[in-house]
Amino acid sequence: MDAFVTALASPAPLQRGMYDRTAHHSAVQKPSHPPTRQQALDAHTTRLDALRTQARAARRRQQPATTTAPAPPTSTSSALRR
Repeated sequence: MDAFVTALASPAPLQRGMYDRTAHHSAVQKPSHPPTRQQALDAHTTRLDALRTQARAARRRQQPATTTAPAPPTSTSSALRR
């Protein structure tokens, strides 16, 4: 049992052939193909939309909850400007 646990926890890489079904059926390696232009454009657009959404949310969090208008100038302050 100790040997099994040691082998299971080992960080050493495993030597497996491509398409070997040694694990779950969905864990089979498949060759990677570069995305098409449309797939790259769609992925980029999705990332930009997500970043815009995050930026808007961050700006909303930074704004104060209540905004007050500045006080109108008093008669003494307008007299001082003349």
